[in-house]
Amino acid sequence: MVFIKTFKGYEDKTASLDAEVNEWIARNAPEIVDIKTVLGHENGSRTGSGDVLYTVLYRADAPLD
Repeated sequence: MVFIKTFKGYEDKTASLDAEVNEWIARNAPEIVDIKTVLGHENGSRTGSGDVLYTVLYRADAPLD
């Protein structure tokens, strides 16, 4: 079955988000179907940066934590 796992981080801290995603992949060893990214900005945000979302589609017998 195909499942979704979503990761959220900040556009100015992509290295830590990449590390989180890579750690999850290494720990669970899922069959990756696809990875999509999206960048969202909120006008006038306090941080001055936007959110980055990684959506990982993977094949497994059950959802992975």
